[in-house]
Amino acid sequence: MPLSVVNRKEMLNSVLNSYSQVFFSGSKLLAVLLIIISFFDYGAGIGGLLAVLVANTLAWGLGYNRYFISTGLYGYNALLVGLGVGLFYQPSPEVFLLIGIAAVVTFFITIVFQGVLYKYGLPFLSIPFLFGIWIVALSGSDLSALNISERGIYTYNELYSIGGQSFVDFYDFLENNIRSSFIRIYFHSLGAIFFQSHLLAGIIISIGLLIYSRITFVLSLLGFTVAYLFYHIVGIEFNSLGYTFIGFNYILTAIALGGYYLIPGRVSYAWIILMLPAVVLVTTSTQQIFLLLRISAYSLPFNIVVLMFLYALKLREKRPRKLMETPVQLGNPEKNLYLYSGNLKRFPAAFPVSASLPFFGEWTVSQGHSGEYTHKGQWKHAWDFVITDRNGQQFKGSGDYLEDYFCFGKAVVAPFDGTVVEAVNHVEDNTIGDVNTRENWGNTVIIQHNDTLYAKLSHLKYHSLEVKAGDQVKKGQILGRCGNSGRSPYPHLHFQFQATPYIGSLTLDYPFGNYLLKESNAYTLKSFDFPEKDAIVVNPAKNETLAKALHFIPGQRIKVKVEVDSAKSKWKNMTGEYAWMVQTDVYNNTFLQCEKDDGVAYLYNTDELHYFTNFTGTKYSPLYWFFIALFKVPTGFLPNSKIQDVIPVNLMFSGPLQFLQDFVAPIFLFLNTNYQLTMKDAGDILSSGDLEMEASVNKNILGKSVRSYEIGVRINTESQIEINVIFNEAKIKLTCQNELESL
Repeated sequence: MPLSVVNRKEMLNSVLNSYSQVFFSGSKLLAVLLIIISFFDYGAGIGGLLAVLVANTLAWGLGYNRYFISTGLYGYNALLVGLGVGLFYQPSPEVFLLIGIAAVVTFFITIVFQGVLYKYGLPFLSIPFLFGIWIVALSGSDLSALNISERGIYTYNELYSIGGQSFVDFYDFLENNIRSSFIRIYFHSLGAIFFQSHLLAGIIISIGLLIYSRITFVLSLLGFTVAYLFYHIVGIEFNSLGYTFIGFNYILTAIALGGYYLIPGRVSYAWIILMLPAVVLVTTSTQQIFLLLRISAYSLPFNIVVLMFLYALKLREKRPRKLMETPVQLGNPEKNLYLYSGNLKRFPAAFPVSASLPFFGEWTVSQGHSGEYTHKGQWKHAWDFVITDRNGQQFKGSGDYLEDYFCFGKAVVAPFDGTVVEAVNHVEDNTIGDVNTRENWGNTVIIQHNDTLYAKLSHLKYHSLEVKAGDQVKKGQILGRCGNSGRSPYPHLHFQFQATPYIGSLTLDYPFGNYLLKESNAYTLKSFDFPEKDAIVVNPAKNETLAKALHFIPGQRIKVKVEVDSAKSKWKNMTGEYAWMVQTDVYNNTFLQCEKDDGVAYLYNTDELHYFTNFTGTKYSPLYWFFIALFKVPTGFLPNSKIQDVIPVNLMFSGPLQFLQDFVAPIFLFLNTNYQLTMKDAGDILSSGDLEMEASVNKNILGKSVRSYEIGVRINTESQIEINVIFNEAKIKLTCQNELESL
């Protein structure tokens, strides 16, 4: 990319994020604090900044990915090399030339390791820094034109030159009053990450971490504490960390595994406790090896253990949801956790395929998992479905004939796209009460979706199949008719998921994707759930008006008019006209962006549901309330159907309450926000006419509601969306119209 098209904001962001990226952060405040700390030693400060500018300028000039550059991904390793070289040598033109060359070398090493490790879904961490700093260190004896730095010998003189006598007095106060070796070495280890030996540097970094992320701050203490205890248990001299300054390996490992690359939680915290002794052993052993080379191991132990652990997780066959790699990296452990806790049920990683019910209309579960009569042992994960009347009866009249049963002869459909791998069509239907144990499963269709997911539909009607083995089928396509063949005393549909293609295969514990559960003449949408015995279930019916209105196409522009009735200016200031653009990011995620306030609402659409997934920007924005109102909307439904969800904590709470929640979030959530959307029965809601919905949002503390929002949504056939939000401080009305639809 030509440097002429790089604006100042992008360049500034790339520099700032190169500093905060060292702590896996995108915090601008933390970046500023780190820059200030780096200049406690002016040689290190100048060297670090120079290296960042060289690496990022090179990345821009050679046309590397803008996103990676702006997030500091290509700059932070060069930064660390610049800090280390700038600290070791006396500042001079020759030293700055060396730093520039070292930054170039480190940048290309970064590109190489990015190419190699990203193939395996692994980060390159600070490996490029290690190679860069070792190259300089090992060639140091031949660099005769450079002078070793004498800074650090006269600490108080240097502090005086930075901040005068008051700064010296303050530092002296800290030195005299922080007596605990544990606390002192903790602060020294934090400062050592930026090649600073001052106690004050570590204190400032710890404050920066606390402001940026409470989870990160707790993890830094947890990692260091576990290492401290292990040192004492095995008899290693702990005070050696005070002058070797390699204790930061424990801090960085805890932050990386406890809250950044893994979703923070009790299990990730437990793994930190288990893995930190390994980091200690790797640290002490590599120290001995590198002493022979007269160089430091620096962050090598951190890199070895983190990459080893992450790679091991990649090779798992199953991914326990309590130890999950971060699916969407938001650059903040709290945001990662809050987003994941909500998305766990929305997009369960264990169930990547959304399977629909294999029939039309309302059916009843006559036997569920671990049934009363069959569905036992390794075949327990299965369902039997029938059709019942209002009185719960399966048949009319005496029930002595097949035709008396409501489900007999009804269409059976494919639950997902796939290939028919088995089709049995020759087994005659039994008379009522009789069974065929020789051909146990009767007429059967097995559909393969992928190598590990199949669906089996059994007891179908004699000669009713409309497919054969090898046929490609689509979700909802008719396969045959419900019958009474095989081991079936009365007409019903047997359905199961399985991992292999055989008629007698063991069942697989897998849910239906999205279906409606009927309860007291109303319907509740269930997502990735397991219908229980006697449940009345039905597939949602797609509404074209709703599907069209929520189909956001990149490049689309939405005009928005906002009216506000409130006594408070923070809400009244929202009044006016706005424009939102539909765009995609480098990961092909779709989002709406407000042209006026730069708010961004990320969304995800399937054939069945519209989801908003994340929001960045001010909450005093119409886009925010559009995001909340339509947080989760099914494109298919029935009158009076309801859908429920949970909005992430950080999107509804702020201030001291969220600050406190952040500390204990991996262990316990005492804040939550419930979202419920109801489809109003206004006329024929399944037609292509106008439709209405009502949403209620409740903020809760320890399960007790503290604030509620009532939201009305109306969508017409021209895809105009009108939203009315009512709560104690304001009434907000949004009128949204796609520009293309308004022409």
